[in-house]
Amino acid sequence: MHRRLGMPFKEVMVQRTIDSVQRCMDAGLAPSDDATTVAIDLRTAVNGMLSQRINEPDLPWPPVTEQLDRFLAKLVGIHGPS
Repeated sequence: MHRRLGMPFKEVMVQRTIDSVQRCMDAGLAPSDDATTVAIDLRTAVNGMLSQRINEPDLPWPPVTEQLDRFLAKLVGIHGPS
């Protein structure tokens, strides 16, 4: 097991992400789905994005906010103002 003991903040972060996704779904801002699965997909995409930016800083990365907006749109179903 790769989880280190004494890092309960990680569980808190996961639960907060799930709760946030669920609130968006409940408010009709995102399509109904399994909030846990959607939250895990979102966290995986964000973590991957950060890892790639750290490990390949010379790529022509789009602005972070634009990339995050695409993650929210494509993975969660939330679309910002047009």
